[in-house]
Amino acid sequence: MKKYFLYPKITIFFLLFKVSLAISQDEYPSLSKNYTKAQLDEMLVKYQNRKDTLGLAYTYWSYAKSEEKQYGLNYSPLTNLRKSMECFQIMKDSASFYNIRGALGSYFMDRPFIKEYAKEYIKGAVDYFRRKKQPNSEIGHLVNLANIDIHGNNFKNVKAILDRVEMLNREVKDEAYEGRLHSSYSDYYYRIKKYDESLKHAEISYEVGKKLQIDWLEALSLYVKSKCLDALGRQEERLDALLESQKIVESNTILIQLQKEIYYEIQNYYLKKKNYLKAYEFMNKARQTTEELYFSKMESDVRDFSENNLLEKQRMVVAKIALEKKLADIELDKLLIRQQMYIVLIILAIFFIGVLAYAYLSRQRFNKLDAEKVKKNIQIETLRALISGQEIERVRISQELHDGLGTLLSRIKFQTENIATSKEQIAEMVDVACDEVRTISSNLQPNALTKFGLIRSIDDLILKQNSISPNIIFQHFGKEFEISPESSLMIFRIIQELMTNALKHAEATEILIQIVYQEERTLTITVEDDGKGFDDGNVQPENNGWNNIRSRVNYLHGIINLHSEPSDGTSVTIAIPFV
Repeated sequence: MKKYFLYPKITIFFLLFKVSLAISQDEYPSLSKNYTKAQLDEMLVKYQNRKDTLGLAYTYWSYAKSEEKQYGLNYSPLTNLRKSMECFQIMKDSASFYNIRGALGSYFMDRPFIKEYAKEYIKGAVDYFRRKKQPNSEIGHLVNLANIDIHGNNFKNVKAILDRVEMLNREVKDEAYEGRLHSSYSDYYYRIKKYDESLKHAEISYEVGKKLQIDWLEALSLYVKSKCLDALGRQEERLDALLESQKIVESNTILIQLQKEIYYEIQNYYLKKKNYLKAYEFMNKARQTTEELYFSKMESDVRDFSENNLLEKQRMVVAKIALEKKLADIELDKLLIRQQMYIVLIILAIFFIGVLAYAYLSRQRFNKLDAEKVKKNIQIETLRALISGQEIERVRISQELHDGLGTLLSRIKFQTENIATSKEQIAEMVDVACDEVRTISSNLQPNALTKFGLIRSIDDLILKQNSISPNIIFQHFGKEFEISPESSLMIFRIIQELMTNALKHAEATEILIQIVYQEERTLTITVEDDGKGFDDGNVQPENNGWNNIRSRVNYLHGIINLHSEPSDGTSVTIAIPFV
């Protein structure tokens, strides 16, 4: 059966000897002195008659110290510690209050039914002394806080707490705290199964306990050492450590909890050795120790403390319920008074909501009509731009026919009338005329577009430029998706217009044309040049080229972004969705 070993409650020794206040030694009992029971009873009567709460606080504290140090199992310091704490709370002596509160918590650490108070009490003391920057008082409670987590196998914050203890003790330089720190490290490393590390710290804490004659530290170090030796299979060494620890705990009644655990461990040792007679002997010792502990004044006071706290909480709950009922009655009266006012406000609110709803609906109708008007105006402007583009295209075709094909045919006619002209020259001129016709036809409706698609038609367009300077670079990325012939033609015209603008006006050395097919069926077109650029804030509305581009982009429900600066080139990006 797994046994959880317990630390003896020795924290109060350090608290009683380390904490002192600037009080008159003649007026109040000194915590560093030993008093008889008669002397303490006499002081209690004196301070009660004077109604001196601070005197009672120090007397109860001294009484607790004497009970813990002198009287063993038949006496318990808990009641007097609690009374002292209450007196210090009344006097608003926070330092003494939290010292005693933390000391009480150390008694509850290993008792499951009251363990919740232990962490609450000790953590409160740690937080207070940390705020007040009093490391001498913080460090002892901090070790106990780490031990609570170690005993609960909750190792998340243990290392951080112990590291802080080590840091504080470098400032305090207290050898007893050093021993307690190594004792906690030993227990921690044992529980995470680092037995060699645990043994190392157990040896250090044992040496400190032996040097300072701290019985509980010696006994506990030997006990943890025996647990590690058991895990490592070193049974004879384990027994030696247990027997040495047994001698210490049997000579000190305050270590009865640790004594019980040592008896259980020795019993387990003899069970493994199949020495059942010895195992039975130590089982009886463990049982008798458990009975003594259960019926001791200390355990009785702990149980009473738990019951008192539970009753106090219940009284607080009842008082809270009564207060809530009273507040509810007051609130009900207020609600009855306000009820009619609320009804009037609701009627007015409904009226105003109706007025607002009517105004909102009227505004919505107006906005709808206005939006339709704007939409129609945009459609009209788009159609106008398309018509204008068509007219410009017709003029361009007329010029090409007149300047190119017309002139060429006139020359052919003149050459046919000239007898000296050879048939080869005439045939060559006819071939040139045919090429011109094909160029004009391709500009009207690119054959590559209908046969091979958008990418090949743009490749063809760039090849026909036969341009060495500027250098035209064409890139395309992404998986192509299907686009209607009408949309493909418009995209082709947009790229053709942008490239023509760059060739005619930019004086560029390089033109980049880029098409990206995106997964969400959006086509992104980018045309950039490194030419002379222009002020993009001053693009004239009557610029037919840009109007043609914008009208086609609007028709395709796209978005166009133009960026240009003088001497810094031009960049046009167009995003067209095809959903």
